Amino acid sequence: MAAEPLKVLEVHVSEKDGVSRYSYKLVRSDKTEHGPLTQEHTVEVNQQLVRDLCQEIDEALKGALSGEPGHHDKLVANGQTLYSHLFRPVQGTDELALMVEVRESPGPMLVRSNEMLVPWELLHDGREFLGLAYDLGQGSVVSGPFRMGRDIGRLEQVLIVGDPLGDLPAARREAERIAEWLRARGTRCELLLGEQATLANVVTKLSSTQYDLLHYCGHVTIRSRPADSGLLLHRRSLLNESALMTASRIGAPPVVFVNGCRAVGPIANLCVSFMTMGAKVVIGTRAEVAEESAQRFAEEFYRRLLDDQTAGAAIREARRSVLDERDGAWASFLLYGNPGVHITGGRGVPVRPQALGPGPYSPAAAAMMDRVHAVARGRGVVISLDLLFGLVTCPELRPFIERSIGVDGLAALTQMLHGFGGVMPDAEGHHRSANGREPEVQLSDTVHATLIKATGIASAEGRSVVTPRDIAAAFTEIGGGSSGQILELFGVSLRQLMSANAAPGRVRGAGARSSPDVAATLFDQDGSLRADVLDDPAATAVRAALLLAAAKRAPIGTHTFLQGFALAGSEVLREALEQQGDVGRQAVQRLFSPTPRRADFSQRSLTALDRAREPGAGAPAGEAALLLALLHDEGSAARQLLDKLGIDSERLVQDLERSG
Repeated sequence: MAAEPLKVLEVHVSEKDGVSRYSYKLVRSDKTEHGPLTQEHTVEVNQQLVRDLCQEIDEALKGALSGEPGHHDKLVANGQTLYSHLFRPVQGTDELALMVEVRESPGPMLVRSNEMLVPWELLHDGREFLGLAYDLGQGSVVSGPFRMGRDIGRLEQVLIVGDPLGDLPAARREAERIAEWLRARGTRCELLLGEQATLANVVTKLSSTQYDLLHYCGHVTIRSRPADSGLLLHRRSLLNESALMTASRIGAPPVVFVNGCRAVGPIANLCVSFMTMGAKVVIGTRAEVAEESAQRFAEEFYRRLLDDQTAGAAIREARRSVLDERDGAWASFLLYGNPGVHITGGRGVPVRPQALGPGPYSPAAAAMMDRVHAVARGRGVVISLDLLFGLVTCPELRPFIERSIGVDGLAALTQMLHGFGGVMPDAEGHHRSANGREPEVQLSDTVHATLIKATGIASAEGRSVVTPRDIAAAFTEIGGGSSGQILELFGVSLRQLMSANAAPGRVRGAGARSSPDVAATLFDQDGSLRADVLDDPAATAVRAALLLAAAKRAPIGTHTFLQGFALAGSEVLREALEQQGDVGRQAVQRLFSPTPRRADFSQRSLTALDRAREPGAGAPAGEAALLLALLHDEGSAARQLLDKLGIDSERLVQDLERSG
């Protein structure tokens, strides 16, 4: 699908004879709908009124953070007044014709202006805030040269700076939690906290390393002169435009995220400095943002950005993820940059979540998994035999397999796997089921476990990209499922076949002390954890950790393991924590009692929650009521899961009604 054209709203602010004028011009990047003429709209405005309304918006955001009621209504009222004043209709029309054209034109919108006062994303047209209605970004006109910047496939290396002055515990926690979130996804993070975040340290790192992301959370200072505005570092040193230019040889990270009180306004000059050095996206905050909202917004933004969504779409959806928070955080985040840009340059590895499983993959691994997907498409599930076929036919692995079983042996094995597979491509290279349709492709348990373990193998070596050798090593450790038995018919074991594929120096298992012999004492041949390894409470904790890890699409790390104990209500962990007094009790409250928020639920789940409460009942809803509410929705994923397990949903509903 071709990208939608970018529409650029050019805004030029001028003053003559004491009268302020805003001139607007709309230009589309495709230029297909324009002749030789472009209309310019000019509106005379009261600039003092504009300043006052902007100040009211900022005050509403500050009030939201401190818990004052009615901040949303204030944002709407002031946003509508500002919109009506700046886009005042002329010649008796109901609305400035330009804005009708904006609304009817598809695609993201860049507002490029010579002033930095107006919060364009918080203007309200009577229907919606512009920042929620459009994929919206802001830009400037610069007089000097600038870098185009570089594309990234994903966030490989990140510099995170938190709480440089040592007086913002929430900023420190945000930095630590963002680093933890990114590391769980295979990203290398350098974390500078407090006294580590000196000006010399930050500038030296930016000057010597090509980071993909700079994430800053701390104080931002605002002065009348751009040179005096910037990010405060340890000992109150200022990372301003002149200090930042020292890193111009390397270029700025493609993504810069600044979470600090009053990070826009004059600080936009610093945003422009990042962009002239090659940054493609700079995120700032208009007012201070609560810790939880800042983390949720950042995670949602990074996740969507690296799914190859445009910057504008990523920030709009990230705003929506915190839209229901009482602190009004959604309204504080601003995108400085082209909202239509893809940070990945549109060249990210195309991953089909159900077909390829956890990733990301190297080009060779992606090509191999595409081949596996094609083989499995006819039956609708990728089984271990399909994965074995992909490994055996992978050009990157072929030399090692030939070394194990010889050229003739490899040819014979490949032919045998074709025979066992039972499906061959049609004339166009596709596979069809009996009814001619291409069903949705799922992963068998063995294949899914293999890809999860391969991600862990890559992560243990400090890599974020999974290679075919990682998948081969993981497949061998798990045992290969039923494909191992097929290989024995051929006269070779899976370990013998893949022994030359293990990455050199790789740490086996969960830690440096793990070994194949230890793994054999923990897992059955199919890769499942043996039932006699753990007692019931410990096994419950591990299953809870498995669910958490599956939701993250990541291996069970030690952090997730600990969360699993809390989710399972481990009394052993609770009692041990409470031995440490108030600190321990606070940890118990945080670990054992997570509070679900509005954004955590799908609309169907919210409907079920509401239905589970009996009208007028004082008691909270019980398990049976909530289960019934979930299962009454015949189109729900809960019903589909039960169908796959062979459960009669209608009978289950009847049994629950009787028990309730």
